[in-house]
Amino acid sequence: MRGGKSYGKLLLHVAQVIILFSLIQAVNTQTWYTGVVDVEYSEGLPKGSGMEVELEVDQESADGSIHIDGFITFMNWQNTRNDTSIPADTAEDDDNQMDLIPLSEVQQNVPMYSKIALSLGILLFGLTFFEIKNRAIIGLILNGLVFWILVSLIVLAPLGYIGGMEFGTGSIDDDGESTVHRSMEGSSSIDIFDGDFDYNFEIKEYDLGLVNQNDLEEVIADSPGEEHRSFIEMDGQAGIHYGAFVFELFWAWLLLFVASPMAVGLVNRVSIQKPQLL
Repeated sequence: MRGGKSYGKLLLHVAQVIILFSLIQAVNTQTWYTGVVDVEYSEGLPKGSGMEVELEVDQESADGSIHIDGFITFMNWQNTRNDTSIPADTAEDDDNQMDLIPLSEVQQNVPMYSKIALSLGILLFGLTFFEIKNRAIIGLILNGLVFWILVSLIVLAPLGYIGGMEFGTGSIDDDGESTVHRSMEGSSSIDIFDGDFDYNFEIKEYDLGLVNQNDLEEVIADSPGEEHRSFIEMDGQAGIHYGAFVFELFWAWLLLFVASPMAVGLVNRVSIQKPQLL
């Protein structure tokens, strides 16, 4: 074996195998992410009430809970409303909707991908130990697979469940919607070190369930103003908080599967091309 073994690459592959073995344990036992939607009504009949929805997802389950603040105020608002709604303008957009992978499918795929990645990591270590040519192909496949696991955990898993949630007071179904003239303002914050993504929003709208039937067409045609009985304003926050292992895997992927292989390959190439003294 010309030049001897590359111990730098061997150590790198050992570190990769350790990370991938830990990934299997974390995927099976730890929380993948927690999704939270917290809404507080600041104006209108439900003022003083609020709602918090929390979803905790792991490999086996997606447990959700709902907590209502100011329950009496909230129920009084619901009991005061009627069932007025108007046709929703969503039917023509059905053909343009994305087909998202269901959360249950992601929960099945990620553990399988993790086991395949570990097998590829062990295979790559063996190929490097025996200095088999063209092993870089296996390294590229492993790199891509780990990246896809990250995409599945960070993007596909939340979209598989939270992507179908609707925020606001007006329910939207096949028959219609019960609010009009909705306006929304918001701002987002991202902490890539802790894995927290939050979106703060403010929604203003008019509840058709609180509009007198004689004034219904007028309210639908034009906003009646914030002094109107049907006006509702809410402040809230929607967020996704990932498990610690998810972003630990992200940084490990950058360091051990992207940066380090490039650095080790560069060092080995330089050492090979270094002219020998006579």
